[in-house]
Amino acid sequence: MTSSPLDATAAAEYFLAGARDAGMFHVCISPGSRSTPMAVAAERTSGLTTSIHLDERVGAFSALGRSVATGRPVGLICTSGTAGANYLPAVSEASMSHVPLLVMTADRPPEHQHWGVGQTFDQTGLFHRQVRAEFAMPVGGDGGPDFSHRAGWRAATTTVERSGPVHVNWPFRLPLEPTEGALEIEPTFEAASLPTSGALEPEVERLVSILSSAKRPIIIAGPQAMAAATPPDQWDSRAKQLNEAASVAGVPILADALSGLRGSAGDALIARPALTIEREAVEGLGVDAFIHIGQTPTAKSLRLWWESTPGTHVLIDPRQEWHDPSHLANARFTADPIELLSAALEQLSIDPDHLSGWVRAGANAEQICADVLASWPSSHEGVVAASLGELASPNDVIVASSSMPVRDIDTFAGVSSQARVHSNRGVNGIDGVVATAAGIAATLSNSRCYVLIGDVALLHDVGGVLDAARNGIPVTIITVNNDGGGIFSHLPARERLEDATFDRLFQTPHGASFEFLGGYPGVRYSGATDLSSGLEAMSEPGGSNAVDIIEIHTSAKSRPAEQRELIERLRS
Repeated sequence: MTSSPLDATAAAEYFLAGARDAGMFHVCISPGSRSTPMAVAAERTSGLTTSIHLDERVGAFSALGRSVATGRPVGLICTSGTAGANYLPAVSEASMSHVPLLVMTADRPPEHQHWGVGQTFDQTGLFHRQVRAEFAMPVGGDGGPDFSHRAGWRAATTTVERSGPVHVNWPFRLPLEPTEGALEIEPTFEAASLPTSGALEPEVERLVSILSSAKRPIIIAGPQAMAAATPPDQWDSRAKQLNEAASVAGVPILADALSGLRGSAGDALIARPALTIEREAVEGLGVDAFIHIGQTPTAKSLRLWWESTPGTHVLIDPRQEWHDPSHLANARFTADPIELLSAALEQLSIDPDHLSGWVRAGANAEQICADVLASWPSSHEGVVAASLGELASPNDVIVASSSMPVRDIDTFAGVSSQARVHSNRGVNGIDGVVATAAGIAATLSNSRCYVLIGDVALLHDVGGVLDAARNGIPVTIITVNNDGGGIFSHLPARERLEDATFDRLFQTPHGASFEFLGGYPGVRYSGATDLSSGLEAMSEPGGSNAVDIIEIHTSAKSRPAEQRELIERLRS
């Protein structure tokens, strides 16, 4: 193996060619000086596309979105100093959501460290436990072509095999500009793939044995239930497979909006899951076994319900995440949940009235919900979420911000909505929502990406709006502006604290409207009283634009009481 030094850019070309062979297809670049060799190499490497971003935080969330949409590794390149530190929120989300990102930070050489050189600090361990692995590259091209090539392949392969971000820190000395022309590096290595699981048959036998006495089991499908063992291009077919198997067996599915199961064909999906459980006792349904797939559900009420209901709890956990917040799991499986359940459900002896009872309860909950929504103003967050679920087509994607938007989509959008729904729920942050959506939208064709976002989260990501417009990425942003902090009105502290104290500690009134963004190139704005009129305004001819912003003003003060009214009607 040769170890002859290389021009720094050539070494980076070898590295990125190896990463490309592993499956990386795109690199998000934030401009900087010290990262020049990597940026030039990314632009030169055949098989890679690149995008340039206004800042590192926006670039990182855009990379996250691209990887979420495709299931393939996406690269990040930035300069030295605090540039890489701005990647941390997106890297943390990628870690918790199992998204393969290859994070490449340029660094200063050893002789610059601890000598007062600007834009320099110790970048070793920059992301600590938020990355699956960390690789320190030799300075510039000192590793030679063979090592650089193989190091890129290994780093990108690790993001896939370990389902998460990997950090590569690479110091460079001057000169940073290339001294030779572009290299043509042919594909050399095999593409990365997820490790295969063990034999399925013993796992099926064990699951059937555990559930042998269960007559009324139910499947709880949390966020990423499909993504845990299925590439994005297979979600629809595999969701249909599980839904049909559950329908035939007579086992209901309570599917989270982020599960990937809603909108799939079959009769096992229960309408309005977060609301139907409020009807469960009224209808006298009963459950004696809970089969958990995916991560912890968005609706806290689901967790409170199963904690109060005796029964066996089975956790199917192919990513080995241990999503068992209630500490109730009696058994755990790491097999592919779709294959495992498709084979096991048909061998169970289910109460023949079990599924039909849950379907009836779901229909009743859906009707009650529809009646209540009709009495709420058209600017109500729940009404807007329900309308978006109805209007979005099967080819569209809805990106819902954490806080209230994702909860409203989960509660009010209904299970028949066929648009794919995403939310950064790994660490439940509200930062980078628009940038993530832009990354997802960049991978779409003949469809639209809708962003349902609160006003505070949108203020947090104004840079993401401008970055999407600058790169010509089409997104439709729907913000229900309640002037800051509406979700905190649901906290128990609201009832315990005086109004003035609560408002000071939890409300963040800003008095801002987003009309100012409509003055930027590629951005169009519409103030609206409801979603339909806002979308209608955006359908009118208005010149070339990438980003549409629909702002709907509302008030959050009456929302807790309205929510309680809905729950009381469901329980009556």
